[in-house]
Amino acid sequence: MTYRVAIAISGAVSLGSYEAGTLYEIIKALKEHNENPANPKIEIDVLTGASAGGMTAAMIAQKLLYDGDALSGENTNVGYEAWVKSVDINGLLTPLPGDNAKNSLLSNGFVKTIADKLINSRYVKSPTYNASPAPNSPPAQIETPLVQTPHVASATSIRLGLAMSNLNGVDYEVDTFAYLTETLGQGKFTQTRHQDRYTATLDNTTDNQAIWNEISSAARGCGAFPVAFSPVSLTRSWLHGDYSGRGAVKFEDSTFSFMDGGAFNNYPLGMAVSLAEQNDTNYTDYENRFYFYISPNPRESAANPEFDATTASFAQSAKQMLNSVYLQSGFQEWLLQEQDNEKVLRLDHQADTLREKLYSATSDEVFAEQAIIDSMITVVYGGNTIEYAADVARLATQYRVDVETKPLPPSHFKLWVDTIALLEHAAGLGPTNLKTIYTITAKKDELSGELLGAFLGFFDERFRQYDYERGRLNAMLTINGILDKQRDEGVIQKQLPLNIEKRDYYSIQQFLDSSHLNHASMADVKYENRALAYKRVKARFFAFTKDAGIASIARFFAWNFIVRKTVKKVLVL
Repeated sequence: MTYRVAIAISGAVSLGSYEAGTLYEIIKALKEHNENPANPKIEIDVLTGASAGGMTAAMIAQKLLYDGDALSGENTNVGYEAWVKSVDINGLLTPLPGDNAKNSLLSNGFVKTIADKLINSRYVKSPTYNASPAPNSPPAQIETPLVQTPHVASATSIRLGLAMSNLNGVDYEVDTFAYLTETLGQGKFTQTRHQDRYTATLDNTTDNQAIWNEISSAARGCGAFPVAFSPVSLTRSWLHGDYSGRGAVKFEDSTFSFMDGGAFNNYPLGMAVSLAEQNDTNYTDYENRFYFYISPNPRESAANPEFDATTASFAQSAKQMLNSVYLQSGFQEWLLQEQDNEKVLRLDHQADTLREKLYSATSDEVFAEQAIIDSMITVVYGGNTIEYAADVARLATQYRVDVETKPLPPSHFKLWVDTIALLEHAAGLGPTNLKTIYTITAKKDELSGELLGAFLGFFDERFRQYDYERGRLNAMLTINGILDKQRDEGVIQKQLPLNIEKRDYYSIQQFLDSSHLNHASMADVKYENRALAYKRVKARFFAFTKDAGIASIARFFAWNFIVRKTVKKVLVL
């Protein structure tokens, strides 16, 4: 038996370091579990991400499939290298060839150098020559095949999903009837969608430069935070399932401009469920499916009961409207999933209650009840005998374990399963509805780099190191919680069958408690980094305003008498 894990990673900006620490501990735990041959396999087969989470998902997918050793070492794994060591403010503020100074503050080219180093360098080969060429012939270059060393926690194939924001947009249409001068004629209702995605199914055949150049570009587009980074161009085909498979209007292969996917979907749990369901084809697959949702953001109420439109200023109203639009893209899929889980658990409770009553029921009582249930099944299923038979066969297998120690007579068992099928179908439930989702988020004021819109971490490696360790700690606490719940008879919902020792997190907790970096601010950043940021913002301001056609004297006045003071206040200069 194999258990499957899907991982969804939210947007995080510099708090990608938190997510890297979390993933390191999850993958380490799965590795420890799978290395024991007595344990059933637990494999990662789905990775989805938005913004920083998308870039992380792409890196982790490649290493799981082809380079498992890159995920080892608490201070050497690929996530640590990317989010703690590499992404610093000096590099991000240094313009590189190809950067568009007109529409971004930070360097896209620098992010590309990190992607090239950690993803694309696998496909840059040093030439190897035949040491014994034919007489009078130059040494012949030999093509050296790539060596694949999959991680023990990797599935044979992994579905990767990146949340994208398509600045060009893609059209979707439905047929309608349009009122004309004399009659109703066929028309179209067209809506342009900017919420987009990039998905790929990866296995040992997709380990090549063309595919991963495209994936790394898509990942950079997924993380191109508005204004901070330039949008990324990517050519896409209508034939891809992301478009033709979802009903988009046919288009020729087109180059679209993509920015941060978190603008529309910062919590890509729904995409993880969608991709996982492509792998889960029967109820046993659903029973063996588990989800991890990773985000540095605490899931707390964002409601603002104090806002009053009748007294609010223009600025207050604009701010609240922007917050509302942004937050609407948030966690709704998680809330809906929780509601489904509650319904399924209630159904299980009703099934248990009914089973206990059937133990004392007579054959005549069962016969009479069966006649009533049969008539209701005909109505609820609408005569669809194939769907009814499939549901009953699944539930008979699924619930048989509940009566192994105390069996029901065949007629009683049939009534029991038929009643469950009726209740399940009437409630719109099924084998896909109950999902075990572990969320690993941070509490308010737990993180170091969350200020300045979560950009603060880029200014100091100490902040990123702190948040990385916080991610490790929170993952360890979650793992220990899973192990505890496995032994808790009061917990009804299935748990990931991890069979490992509980995590010892004392040293990490001690480090976090002693550093106090969760109270860091811009004033704690090295002066030279703040001064460099000021210089970069100033240069970008004059570049932006010049490109906008604003006169030089107006640019000078705006900077010196309006903008400069705010920038210095933010950077504590």
